[in-house]
Amino acid sequence: MQPPNQTAVGVNLGGTKIAAALFDASGRRLSELCVAPTEAHGPREGTIANLFAIVRRVLAASGEAAQPAGIGVGSTGPLDPVAGLFLEPAKLPALFHFPLRAALAGEFGLPVALTNDGNAFARGEALFGAGKGHGIVVGVTLGTGCGCGIVVEGRVLEGATANSGEVYKAPLAGGNFDALLSGGGLERLYAERAGREAPGAEVHRLAAAGDPAAREAFAAVGAHLAQGVGLIAAIVDPGVIVLGGSVSRGFEYFAPTLRRELGAYVAPQVAATLKIAPSAVGDVAGALGAAALVFSGRSIR
Repeated sequence: MQPPNQTAVGVNLGGTKIAAALFDASGRRLSELCVAPTEAHGPREGTIANLFAIVRRVLAASGEAAQPAGIGVGSTGPLDPVAGLFLEPAKLPALFHFPLRAALAGEFGLPVALTNDGNAFARGEALFGAGKGHGIVVGVTLGTGCGCGIVVEGRVLEGATANSGEVYKAPLAGGNFDALLSGGGLERLYAERAGREAPGAEVHRLAAAGDPAAREAFAAVGAHLAQGVGLIAAIVDPGVIVLGGSVSRGFEYFAPTLRRELGAYVAPQVAATLKIAPSAVGDVAGALGAAALVFSGRSIR
């Protein structure tokens, strides 16, 4: 068991933003959550410079404390966490085949643990959030794209090629998980119903104000999500599925449809007992789960 005073930097590297903070082994956040844009469609150097700057800010926040045990990164994938590099992540086109672990270790002189952002989110929630106390936890992020991670008895299930949970390309309701269960998916669903386009934040505001088109768009998210998480639950049979990412902030608007339609895709016992909850950790979940990876030892393969 790791001493509670040991610390690690946790980084959540997404298609839109980079977020990082310092955590101890008990899950306590010891610094502010530092955020910067990813600039994913610009030159590689810009994204890496932003990443390094964020990590430096977090390390500076550690002050006179002992040097952190390492840096954990949860990133949009696909990745090769053994080799420590990106493969061909659609949301980070400038970073194809970039050796992220070597770059971070060379810059900061610390060990680096790497996993996909769905795994990091699921681990953060399993250890410290809405999944705490459950043997099998599935985390699904609904943000720039759709991420998924599976945690079994506190350890990430990565699979033979470290792609367990990478459902983003999987077919779903005439599209795929990324196209439908994401911020862009919500915006398209709203545009189809309202006859005009609006950014996701506005769709959330409209739904809170009772706008029919916005509420219908969220209901459609719930229907697609029932099929998506239903297929995952039918295979994994988790105790809880935790939802994160920007779209999940509209949980109250899509949860009734999700619960009502889930039974079409899973066994009756699953439909009756499966807990589906929004993130209890919030915006730090991915960074927290990535930091926890530093303390964890090996993942399940």
